[in-house]
Amino acid sequence: MRLAAVPGVTPVSLASPERTAEELAALMVRARGPESAHDPGVAQSAEEAAALAHANGAGLVALVEHANADPAVLVALVVVVDAPHGPDAAAELREHLEASAGPDIQDVTESATERGHPVVIADRIPAGEPGCQLQAVVVEPGGRRLAVFTLHSVSGRGWLDLAALLGRLVSSVDF
Repeated sequence: MRLAAVPGVTPVSLASPERTAEELAALMVRARGPESAHDPGVAQSAEEAAALAHANGAGLVALVEHANADPAVLVALVVVVDAPHGPDAAAELREHLEASAGPDIQDVTESATERGHPVVIADRIPAGEPGCQLQAVVVEPGGRRLAVFTLHSVSGRGWLDLAALLGRLVSSVDF
């Protein structure tokens, strides 16, 4: 999968969970200010994101920043399914998410990338957790790959600005 460079989306190394967490925490402190270096939640968030990313074979971990928002963590991975996608794969995924949507899924929409790949977007407010989460799944038409992006903001401040940055990145996906 290829992605365009998007200002405000800063990838970190995936060499090891420790290095991913270290770089992610350093970016969070830079974004939030030097006083946040004393906040144990910064290191904990970075470690949790790194551990989940490495456990699930993520191909991208990044910090997403916007001047009007608190920073958010982005994790992306490519999933390969057993059979090629049919022409209605995105619509079927959207319908499945809408039908099974619990109280944490606020909205499910369908769009397309610049290259015409279908995208299913689920805007979530996780139950029992603070913040917001946006998941975007890009379907490889007629192929077997799905690019899954998850953006998580602990505070939700500036959420629409962060989601717009993710939209620019997702729009650039090319398999």
